[in-house]
Amino acid sequence: MYCEKEISYHKIYCKIQTILSFKKLSEYLGIQIYESGPHSKYYLELNSRTEFGHYNPEFPLKLREFLLPAKTNPSLYKITLPIYESLVRNTAREFFIVYQKLDSNPRFFRKEADRYLLLVEEDRLDPYYLDRFILFLYPAFTDNEDPEESSRFVYRKGDETIDAQVVKELVGFWIRRKSDGTDTEFILGLVDLLKLYDPEFYQNRTAQIVN
Repeated sequence: MYCEKEISYHKIYCKIQTILSFKKLSEYLGIQIYESGPHSKYYLELNSRTEFGHYNPEFPLKLREFLLPAKTNPSLYKITLPIYESLVRNTAREFFIVYQKLDSNPRFFRKEADRYLLLVEEDRLDPYYLDRFILFLYPAFTDNEDPEESSRFVYRKGDETIDAQVVKELVGFWIRRKSDGTDTEFILGLVDLLKLYDPEFYQNRTAQIVN
């Protein structure tokens, strides 16, 4: 199947589109999904070097409102839990793990988002730019060889086992969301999802740790 060639959240998007097109989803939610960018109402354009999709700020809000009805419907929760576990759980966890490390250094997160946006606007984004984040979840990851100048992050043992190609894609996703200003609403929606379907994972990830 074509979707199996995709990785991480791109695979989920691909499978969703076989059932519900972005045009239909937009009509269902009653809003445009993107404010600007290369994506059409029918598919995602993931290879543009000069644009990226700027989400409509209402989109993550609508997703939380319409796509998590199981929060108040035990029967629906029982039906949807196996779907979450088989299709969504691993990707949701990876999204959260990468976000946590980025968010552990807000200055770095903001700086990278601003840099990415500037490179796109000036048509200077290298197609392999995100490769610099392949080792992002490793404890030795640094953005500067000088220890005094390098950024500091919270590291959680075992995070580095996530596929490096997935990591760089997710770092790219969160950097773009920081750039278009929708990162807060997306992470709040993800937290709602994890609290509902994966509470033990969420509790373990948010327990206080010593870095």
